[in-house]
Amino acid sequence: MRELAWQPAYLLHARAYRETSVLAEWFLPDLGRVGTILRGARRKGKTVPAPFHPWFIQLAGGGELKQVAGIESAGASLGLVGGSLFSGLYLNELLVRLLPRELPQPELFLAYAGALGALGELAPDDSAGIEPVLRRFERQLLDAMGQTVSNSHQADTHEPLQSARHYQYYPEHGWLPAREGQRGACLGADILAVGQDDFSNPERRRLAKVLYRLALEPLLGGKPLKSRDLFAALALSQEQVASATSLADTSAPADRSDQEQ
Repeated sequence: MRELAWQPAYLLHARAYRETSVLAEWFLPDLGRVGTILRGARRKGKTVPAPFHPWFIQLAGGGELKQVAGIESAGASLGLVGGSLFSGLYLNELLVRLLPRELPQPELFLAYAGALGALGELAPDDSAGIEPVLRRFERQLLDAMGQTVSNSHQADTHEPLQSARHYQYYPEHGWLPAREGQRGACLGADILAVGQDDFSNPERRRLAKVLYRLALEPLLGGKPLKSRDLFAALALSQEQVASATSLADTSAPADRSDQEQ
């Protein structure tokens, strides 16, 4: 009997199946997204694999749902929390929604692992650090799907974008010349910078967010992402906490030592 190969993998999504089993979606470099069944994974004494954790798995079977014949940890869990956790869930949802099954994605697998590693190094509330990680991965995902957004040339003439000129983005077409001050017009220097994954100022981060969201929207079929709702809830919670803290600071009685000075 041929020995099953051990393959690196990340768990993207899992849900209960029947009484004791789990249906799981995995991401592997040589197979891309793979659907599997983990039989008996919810029995007493068993542990369901966790996301954001590197694994080695063995796959058996040739159907649409393969069986996980073996699984071993390949490293430490990243332990994502706060905004980094929701960001990881967003990446996983994008891969589950957009990747076809069993299409090799070695470069995207490395990009995904790199994105998780970068998120794991950030503070939970470091939104400025999270955004470049997400925008870079969105661009890499679009490239892997053959939906590259050109941030270097005009869509009509294919001439290079000029740093001092303004352009407007049209989904499914690209960048076309625009007037300065025109609604939606962007400076060429910022567009070129985003094309080089330069998100060094708020304007470029906002541009990249809008640009890649427009590019991803048709691929998602107009169906909203659940992880975006989580982001919105987190942002609202943080605003409420900040507001309450500010109110408490302004309403607190002055310290006696301050009054005496």
